This record gives sequence, C-alpha cells and structure tokens, in this order.
Amino acid sequence: MTQTQQPPQKTPRQASKPAPHQTGWSALNIDMRGWWTKHWTGPVAAIVLVVLNISVWIWQLTHHVIRRPQDMTMLRMFHHTAEPGQSGTFAHFLKLLWSLVLVRGPFALVLYAIAVLVIVSTAQAVLGVARTLATSLLGAVAGSTLGLGLCAIITNLLDAESWHAVQRLPFSLSPLTLFIGALMAASAFESLLWKRRIRLIGYAFVLAGLLFSGNPGDYCTLAAALVGQAVGTLMARRRGQTEQPLEHEQWWHGTDYEARRLIAAIQLIFAFGPILALVSSSHDVPLSTFGFFLSGLVGDEELADVCADNMRANSCVAMAKHYHFAMTGVWTRTILLVVALSILAWGLYRGRKLAARVSIVLNGLTVALSLIYCVVFPLLDSAIMPIDAELWIALLQLLVATALPSVVLVVAIAVNMNHFSVLTARSRIRRGVGAIAVTLLATAGGFLTFGMLNRDAYTPRATFGMLLRDLPHRYLPMGLIGSSRLHMHSTTVASMVINQLPGLVFWIVVLVVFLLWFRDAVSLNAADRARASKLVERGGESMSFMTTWEDNHYWFSPSGRSAIAYRVSHGVALTVTGPFGDPGEFDTSLREFMRFCERNSWSPAFYAVHDNSRETLESLGCSSIQVGTEMLVIPSTWQTRGKKWQDIRTAINKARRSGMTDVLTTFNEAPWEVREQIIEISEQWAELKSLPEMKFTLGGIEELRDPRVMLLYAIDADGVVQGATSWLPTYRDGKVIGWTLDFMRHRTDSPNGIMEFLIARMAERLHEQCAEEPDNAPQFMSLSAAPLAGIGDNTADPEDVAVIEHALQIVADTLEPAYGFKSLYFFKRKFQPTPSPIYICYPDAAALPRIGLAVLSAYLPGLKASQIPDMLKSLRPAPQAKEQEHQ
Repeated sequence: MTQTQQPPQKTPRQASKPAPHQTGWSALNIDMRGWWTKHWTGPVAAIVLVVLNISVWIWQLTHHVIRRPQDMTMLRMFHHTAEPGQSGTFAHFLKLLWSLVLVRGPFALVLYAIAVLVIVSTAQAVLGVARTLATSLLGAVAGSTLGLGLCAIITNLLDAESWHAVQRLPFSLSPLTLFIGALMAASAFESLLWKRRIRLIGYAFVLAGLLFSGNPGDYCTLAAALVGQAVGTLMARRRGQTEQPLEHEQWWHGTDYEARRLIAAIQLIFAFGPILALVSSSHDVPLSTFGFFLSGLVGDEELADVCADNMRANSCVAMAKHYHFAMTGVWTRTILLVVALSILAWGLYRGRKLAARVSIVLNGLTVALSLIYCVVFPLLDSAIMPIDAELWIALLQLLVATALPSVVLVVAIAVNMNHFSVLTARSRIRRGVGAIAVTLLATAGGFLTFGMLNRDAYTPRATFGMLLRDLPHRYLPMGLIGSSRLHMHSTTVASMVINQLPGLVFWIVVLVVFLLWFRDAVSLNAADRARASKLVERGGESMSFMTTWEDNHYWFSPSGRSAIAYRVSHGVALTVTGPFGDPGEFDTSLREFMRFCERNSWSPAFYAVHDNSRETLESLGCSSIQVGTEMLVIPSTWQTRGKKWQDIRTAINKARRSGMTDVLTTFNEAPWEVREQIIEISEQWAELKSLPEMKFTLGGIEELRDPRVMLLYAIDADGVVQGATSWLPTYRDGKVIGWTLDFMRHRTDSPNGIMEFLIARMAERLHEQCAEEPDNAPQFMSLSAAPLAGIGDNTADPEDVAVIEHALQIVADTLEPAYGFKSLYFFKRKFQPTPSPIYICYPDAAALPRIGLAVLSAYLPGLKASQIPDMLKSLRPAPQAKEQEHQ
C-alpha cells in the first residue's frame, strides 16, 4: 500500500522538532550533558578507583613497601594465626575487604576502571544513585560472606594433605566483586534483549575467572552477582514489573538466539582460558589444567624431571606450572590460538554451520591429542622406562581434566546443530581448506627439511622420527603435556627461529581463513532480481522501484507474493524501503523478515520506510529515527498561481522564450545523440564531486536503462540537451499510480531554472493526464527525499535516539558541501509539496553504530580512506555547484 497519497498524521509519541540552536554540535553537547546527569556516578567511581590505587602505589614506593591484595592466603584467612598487632581472622577479613578497591598493576587498573565505568553508569541510569550504591554494597558484603563461607566449608572438608596443598593459595577480591551486584540488579529492569546480554556477558566473565584463574575470591564475585540479581528481581516486582518478556519480544528471539549465544560464550571462555591460566598465581580449579593444555606451558623433559622427583599427581601438575614463562614462543602460539578460537566463537554467535563443524573438529582434536599424550605415548615409553600405578593415575586424571571440557562442548554443539543454519559457500570452504592444507604441508616440510639438513642444531642430535614426533609442538601449544624425553632443544639461533615459524605462519593463515569463512556474504542471484522486478508491479511504496536495482538481495515471503530488498554490511541487513508485492502481506512480511534476519544472525534495519510500516515495526518492538523527508505533489491539484509560485512560473516562461522544449521518453528510445549527451552531462557532474557518486537509493545512468523508467529531458533549439530527469513508476495491480523523481543532471553552463522547468513540466503533463484519463491518472508525483535532510520529529523515546539523531545531523552538515542535501531539500520546497517523513527502524539500539556504517557503505560503496580527508576539508561548496545539481 503506497504511503504517498495523504500527508502523514503526527502520532502522540512524536517529539517536537529541535530548535535550530540545538542541532548539530550544540545539540550533541546538550546530549552529553544529559548523559553526564544520568550517569555521573560511573566516571566518578572509575576516577576514584584510579586515584586511590595510584596513591597507594606512590606511598608504597616512598616507604619501600610493596604489598598487594594477593598477599592474602587461604591459610591466613581460615587458620587462626595472627601477626603482631593483629586480631586474627577479623584483621585478615578487613584486609580482604581492602582488596575490593586495590588491584595488582597498571594493566589491571585500566581494565577494572573501564569495567567500573560501564557497570556503574549502566546501573545508575536504571536504579538511580542511591539504589546503585546500596545494591553494590549489599552484593559485595553478602557475596563476600557467602563466598568465604563456601571456601571455609570446602577447606574444612579437605584432608590434611589436601589442605597443605591449598593453604598457600592467593585469596583476594576485586572491584568487580564490589559493583557486579548493581549491574545484575539493574538487568531486572531492562528489556528482554538487554537483560540477556547483561547477564550472559557478566556471568561469562565471572565464570571464566572462576574456572581458569583459580582465585578463591572469584566465588565471592559469583555470589555477589547472584545476590544482586535476586535483589533486582525483588525490586522489579515491587515496582509492578515482571521478568517475563513483552509480547513483541516473545517471538523476536527464540531458541536459535539462546543456543547460539550460549555456545558461543562457552567457546569464548575456552578461548581466553589459556591467558587466564598463564597470568593467574593459583591454578587448582576445574579448568586450569585445560587452560594450560592450550598454552605452551612446558616441555616434556622438564615435566618428566618434575614427575620423577615427586610422583604425586597434584605436585607434578603444580610444579610443572612454574616453568611456563621460560618457554620460547609460548605467548605467540597462545595468543594466536586465542584469537583463532575467538573468531570461531564469533562464527558460532553468527549462527554459521561451518563454525559449528570447525569447533567440533578443533575440540575433537584436543580430545585426540589428550589421548595420544596421556595414554599412547606413555605406553610407547613404558618399554624404556616402566611407569608405576601412581603415575598412571596421575596421567588419567590429567586426561580427564584436559579432555572433558572439549567433550562437553562437542556434545553440546552436536545436539544443537540445527540452530546453526547459516551456510557458507562451498567455493569459499574449498579455498580455505586448500590454503590451510598447503600452508601446513609447506611449513611442516620446511621444518623437517631443515632439521634433517642441520641435525647438530638440536640436542639430542635430530633424527627424522624425533623431528616428526616434535612436529605437533610447532603448531599446537599443548602445554603441560609434551612429547616425552625425546623432546629436542635448539642449540643455534637458526633452529630457534625455524622452530617458531611453522606455527606463526600456519595460525596467521588460519585466522585469515576464519575471517573469510565467517564474515557476512550473500551471493547475488539474477533470477531473484527478475522475480522481484515482476513483484514490484503488484504494489509498493513510492521508492519501491529502487529495489529492482543491482547489488540488492531479496527475501521472498513463503507465498512468494511479496518481498523485501536488502543489503548486508557490518552484520546489518539494511532494507531498501519497505515490502513490495501484495499489500495484504506487508505487515506479515515485516515480521517474517525479522525472523529471517535472526536466523542469519543479522540485525535488521528498515531504511526509508513510511508511516504505515513504521507503525507496524514499532508494534513489533522497533524504535525509529527520521532520516529524511519525502516531498509529494498531487497532480490533480497542480497549479502555479500565487506569489509562492513566482520562481516556478519564471523558470517555465524563461525556458519557453529561449526555445527550450521538454521531451518525455525512455532512455533506450531516445536518439543516440541525446543518450550520449546525457552520459556526458552525468560524467561532468560526477567530476565536480570530491567524493564518489552515491548509490543505494540514488540512481545513475545504469538505472535509466530500465524501459519502465521515464526520461524527461530539456533540449534547446540547437539540439543541445541542457538537463535531464528520470521518473520511477509506482504500481498497484500492474497499473502505474505514481512517479518518483530520481536522476537529476544539468550542464554546468545551462540556464538557471532548468531543473524547475523540467519538474514543473512533468507535473503539468500528469495534471493533463488526470483531466483526460481520470481512471488511469497517477495519484501522486514524488520529488523523492534528500538523505539526511529535513530530519525532524522522531517516533521513539527521545532519550534513545537523540544522540544518534544529532550525530546524523553532524554527518549531514559535513557532507553538505559535497552533496548538497539541504540545498536539495530547500530546492524541492519551491514546488509547495506535502512533506512525508521517512524513517529508519531497528529492533536493537546496540546495533546503531553498525547501522550507521551500513548506511554509509550502501551510499558510498566506493569510498576510499584517502578520500575521507577531502570530505572533511569540504567545508565550502564548489564554485560550480548549484542547488539543483545534487541528488
């Protein structure tokens, strides 16, 4: 159903248009002040944390005392021993609370300051200052009490030998323990989408530390988060709110969303596990051994010596961990693997079936390597050095600790494989696998060849069997478990470099392949475009014909009677106006397209939609921002009488007196010399721009070639084309009900008023058609919309969109000298049109930065980084530029 026949009615939710002095940078400054008013506690808390820690460090340096929160141990916490001047456990408890605001070093301070800024700012915006502070303190105190109680119970249940092993564990809290409760309490008041995000990300960080780093204080952080969530739930219920999602949110995110995010979070935790395990000062936690297996911890010769000195499993594992910082290439291989697994988690988050399969392969490889190094190799070595039962028990415990997490993730992915439905082109898979295989063979061959030609570069002297057995260590970290006493050591600089190159080159290639595999890519289909080209004749909006242009992808309704055109960029499916085809399916199509985007892990953004589509989308939970104003002229009431029409009458009379005539035809039917002149004019126009010609909803010469598009050009008595316009049809049931202005070009030396003449003549022609053929007369003539011009009222809560709207205004001001959006906007107002706002609608406010990038990429697909300075320098219009030049 077209949106162009009557002026849009302003809804009660619409905000008033900002005053002129509140636009652009001044309005953005006001937005920042408003943000500070509602979020000031976060920056203040972060600043206090930084100042306090720096002050303590300065005091310690001046007094030659270096003490950190981690100096507290389990023994001092739960064993009643006191230093002189202290009162036993209570004094230790006070020191532990002091660790809530003291951190280990500058790097940790930066991370915690950012975390505190985000957490407290988010909580204050929802809870207010008083409730934020109250929930923070309550969560910290109750969480610390519960966590300490749990640790005390665990330690009391341990036998004497186990207690001796854990009594020296470092014990400290962190700023996260202090503020996590407020964040989880605030999540109870958020929408379903943000509630899931806050809790998933928050618990993922807490559990990652708990499972890998081994600090008993992480139990306190987890307890603080749970207490905060419980308190927030109670407060929400007292306010009459509920944990149940709103009606429009229930259908929006289903099981696909939950399964993908949960499994991706687990994979991401596994990815960062090695880093947490390496930097942690304690290791006796469920996944610390798994983390060390994925880090290049120690060679097997050292491990064998440690185990030979002490055959106890716990001692063997704990003592081996002290060697990890001495290993060459540990961090390089570990960080590369972390990045690769993080990209894999991103692929899982995006619902890529290939990412799920690769995750199964990699985690299955971890299980297989665990079996090889814990069972197969010891069996082979037992012929040389017998292994007693106690060491076998230690190896089996090691096998379970390293293999079980991967087994659990493999089973979870296999069971939920149907949730990963986004396919990757087979050609891309073949090329990626080929690149990885070639890299593996080339680097492995180079390592083996070098080793055989330089056997004395290793000790013991290298053999092919030893090199082959050592080869996996060139690619996989496999810390804690190595290749037994046959592990070789480099004795030359060249051999040291060659040892590190295979893994470095291999994992860089893997990273690139993963990025290419899991990025958004939709193949263009000529058949879909032809199908959409027919559907657009059944019905649509004034801009629907733009959906037939190149570079668009198409979603078709299950019935095939309606469709939506879109482009994918930066994880956003950006539509080209609203649905087209059968008007009766438009509302359903909007809903189903959102589901389609969710299945593909895209964030939908409905660009240049009109009021009817906006209202439907808002009922589905979307917000909206006005991004332009379409100008509508009603041909049946067209007239040029009155003072307001003086410029239009002058342009028409001047053109006629000079012998100018207008010709209505199609580009293909126009004479060859006319077509060549129009192409020349277009090229001349484009050369005057400091930036590439805009695309997306702005057509060029190629879009003129469609036989359904009308061409209206002005030609003088000498046969010189002075200007040209194109008009896109809007259909209903196969009949044209309106025409939309698209292409506008004129010569740099053409007479003033040439564009006014052409547009007025098109209106006169349509007015005459209304009088002669009332049954087939067009209902409207659209002058189209100037992008980012005429931004005014928005239909969402101003707090949600004010900053983005004002940022868009700044972009429009910046691009104005190059493209003249405002000039075009005011030029079209000469025709006394009826304004009709167009919007961009989106369900996820967190995707607004990506939506902005997607819009920029759609309009300027050819923009290069070298052209950005020219754009920023274009503060003055080019001398040749005229108001009516611009699209």
